[in-house]
Amino acid sequence: MAAADRYSRVVLWLKVALPLAALAILSTLFFVAETLDPEAAIPYADVDVEKILREQGATSPQFGGVTTDGITISLSAASVRPGTDDKNRWTGADLAARLELPDGSTIEIDSPEGIIDATRKEAMLQGGAELKSSTGYHVTTNMIVANIETANVVAEQGIVASGPPGTISAGRMVLKRMDSAPGSYHLVFDKGVRLVHQPGS
Repeated sequence: MAAADRYSRVVLWLKVALPLAALAILSTLFFVAETLDPEAAIPYADVDVEKILREQGATSPQFGGVTTDGITISLSAASVRPGTDDKNRWTGADLAARLELPDGSTIEIDSPEGIIDATRKEAMLQGGAELKSSTGYHVTTNMIVANIETANVVAEQGIVASGPPGTISAGRMVLKRMDSAPGSYHLVFDKGVRLVHQPGS
C-alpha cells in the first residue's frame, strides 16, 4: 500500500510540475526572442525599372527578304536593343549580312556592332566592318551601310581592299548593278582610288 501511495503522489506531482516547466520555457523564449522590425522584415531590391525597359531587346534576331531585282538579303545579330530616343533605331552586336546576287555570287558583311534603322530600312554595320565577296574581294572599313529593302551597299570612308586587281584604297565603295549585263553586280571604288597592282593578278 505504501508503494502505491508513493506512486500516486509522484504522478500527482508530475501533473503539476510538468505544465509549470513548459510555461517557464515558453516565457523564456518570449523574453529572449529578438524584436523584429516589420519594415525591415521584407527587403526590397534596388531595381532600376527604366534601365530594364531601356535595355530590353532580342537575342539572335534575323531579318530577310528578296528585292525586286532578285537579290536575296539576310541580316542577323547576336542581340539587339531599342534606342533610348528613337524606338525604330535598334543597336545591335555582332551583325552579319549576306547578299545572294542573281548571277550566283555572294557578299558577306560582318561587324562587331551596328544600328538597324527600321524607318529607313537600313543596317549600319560599324566598328570595323569586313566585306567578303565570292568574286575574291576582301574589304575592310569603319562602316558599311546596307539597305535591307533595295540591297544597296555603300561605304563612305577609309576603304582598304584586296581583290583580283591587287590592293585598293579608296574613299568610297558601292555595290552597283551593271546595266550592260542584266543581273550582274560589281563593287565599284571611287573618290581617290589607289591601286597597287600585284603581278599575276
